[in-house]
Amino acid sequence: MIQNRILIKKSVQMKSATATTLLLFFVLCGFSQESTKPWKSHLSSGLFQVKEHANFGLVFKGAGFQYGIGRDFGTERGIITFGSEAGVSILFSRQIPGLGFYLKPFDVAYLFEIPLKNNRLLIGPAAMLEYNYNLYPDLQAGFDYWFTNFSAGVAARYDFRVNESDLRLSLNTSLAGFISRQPDNRGPYFYDIGFKHAVRHLHQDLTFGLAGDYNVTSIEIQWKPAPNSRLTYAYTVKYSGFYGNPEISMLNHSIKLIFNRKQA
Repeated sequence: MIQNRILIKKSVQMKSATATTLLLFFVLCGFSQESTKPWKSHLSSGLFQVKEHANFGLVFKGAGFQYGIGRDFGTERGIITFGSEAGVSILFSRQIPGLGFYLKPFDVAYLFEIPLKNNRLLIGPAAMLEYNYNLYPDLQAGFDYWFTNFSAGVAARYDFRVNESDLRLSLNTSLAGFISRQPDNRGPYFYDIGFKHAVRHLHQDLTFGLAGDYNVTSIEIQWKPAPNSRLTYAYTVKYSGFYGNPEISMLNHSIKLIFNRKQA
């Protein structure tokens, strides 16, 4: 009976997350009818760092690669931004290998424009769904680690120009949301690698948390050399941390190439 209740609870949680994602998708499709800005894609690469408290406190560092898409949807009061991203990282600590997978099905924000004389400032509420899944086959017989967050927060964007170059400074930080982490008392002597195992655990034991329980913050600066440039260059620093047991902290430094559509 108890096991059935747990399975029903997990099923409801996963269906709720799926329904929310679909709802956001259809809402954004409605706004797209009035948008004249095309989709943009990007590639990023950089240094990724992961420290798992339950993983002997080892700090794993290495290269990470991500690909994503995004678009702005115009409204009367401002813009709605939408993005999605996926990536992989190859990490090492004391010659011990690790592999990380990252998926962000959506990152959406409703930004209201604050009137300025020359530059453009926008700020508003934001929401995102993220999955981080790490494997260390040489440690604890393939014991896996994950950090899932379905977060609500604040996003801001500041656009300005220097000579002929367009620059943008962006900030996104979480304030509250639902978190999933592996339980601290899981047995470490079983080989857990497997797609079904990963999907089943990513939504395990979703609990509500505030800024004191976890935080996800990213800061990015973009540089577009000329208005008609096909490339925009960006530097991103991102921090993710869960402060409960087992604690985890992740820090990423990335260089991003954003591919702009050719202007008519």
